[in-house]
Amino acid sequence: MKKKLLLPLILFCLIILNQSCSKEAPDRMATPVPDEIIHAVVVADNAYVLNVNSLESVSINKQAAHFTISQTEMDVKNGTPVYKYIPEKNYTGNDEVVLRTSKTTYLSGGNGGGFHGGNSSHASTSTSYYNVIIKFTVTK
Repeated sequence: MKKKLLLPLILFCLIILNQSCSKEAPDRMATPVPDEIIHAVVVADNAYVLNVNSLESVSINKQAAHFTISQTEMDVKNGTPVYKYIPEKNYTGNDEVVLRTSKTTYLSGGNGGGFHGGNSSHASTSTSYYNVIIKFTVTK
């Protein structure tokens, strides 16, 4: 009786393990729900720059498909993050990039009774994330 139960149990565990280990290819991953969609028209071989000056960091969550340059960097004039896009040479058509921005807020708590009865200050941080999709139309 034990042998009859053991084989189905092993097969079941292998099926579950196989499903949990599979990963989707990066280009087939779901695009996050955008907090903002920007429609940008870019003339072929020219640059598009998005200044995200009110945020601490910006990263590419899903890379564009038709680019010569698609990167985040710091603006040297004011020290804020920017996203820069230049389409492939002679490319016209549609392209899209997904950016993820974040901003961390530092919160300080009041003085209160600490573990040993003394005063202590409690500080915490809160990080908010914001997804931006830029839909490019590259024209001649």
